[in-house]
Amino acid sequence: MITSAARVAGLTVYPLKSAAGINVNELPLDDRGAIGDRRWLLVDGGGHAITARTDHRLLHITPRFATANRDGALQLDAPRLSTFTAVVPGADALARPVFVWDDAVLALDAGDEAAAWCSDAIGRACRLVHLDDEASRPLRPKYAGPLPYHERRVAFTDGAPLLVLGLASVAALNAKLLERGEEGALALRRFRANVWLDGVAPHEEDSWGAIQVGNVTLGMGSLCTRCVLTTVDPDTLETGAQPLRVFAEYRRGPDGVVFGVNATHAGEGTIVVGDGVTVLAER
Repeated sequence: MITSAARVAGLTVYPLKSAAGINVNELPLDDRGAIGDRRWLLVDGGGHAITARTDHRLLHITPRFATANRDGALQLDAPRLSTFTAVVPGADALARPVFVWDDAVLALDAGDEAAAWCSDAIGRACRLVHLDDEASRPLRPKYAGPLPYHERRVAFTDGAPLLVLGLASVAALNAKLLERGEEGALALRRFRANVWLDGVAPHEEDSWGAIQVGNVTLGMGSLCTRCVLTTVDPDTLETGAQPLRVFAEYRRGPDGVVFGVNATHAGEGTIVVGDGVTVLAER
């Protein structure tokens, strides 16, 4: 074990994939990942995932949990629309396969009223679906680090159960942008991590193989490859060249630019803001 000054500075969940996140004080984990994280999804007529990469207005949908355990109804707000409460579909709901990247995942349709509200919110026809309890989308080994990945499953995330990012890494990025004459720091919200750390050097999280966070062990998997979504301002929805342009100068990997670490938890538990971090193994 390696002594570390790192601690959990913040925690965020994203109930509806690509919509705004919810900052929380505790992150209870089930077998898929953070409870309530990316269990809802918008899909097109063919069942393919709709994300803010192409439909930026998703970023202006603000979710709130309607139940204390984060497993029940979801309240949704969007500009110019009244609050809508999406109820978890019952056993009689339409079950359908939906497609998240290369994975087909069983989901339950939330109904016509939910589809109409979400279509108005993003400006195109869509359906709102909820992850079926029996769905089994497999965890890919690259996200597990040294942990076993067989018989593990994930929700509607891009692939990993969790994303870990140090605040110093974001600060270093913003310092580079300032050196290049860019105006304004980029908000943390652009990077959509679940676990935010302080007390670490910039990109120190990249070097870890496994860590203990409170009572939870995390296997640190692949570095997170970043896409065009990071270039979308979550307030204005305008797209720019940064941070991908500057990432290309100092964060380029074999598969693209990388920022943050994909992670997998060893089992159920709870991560709490303020938890210390112990480095169990380096890469």
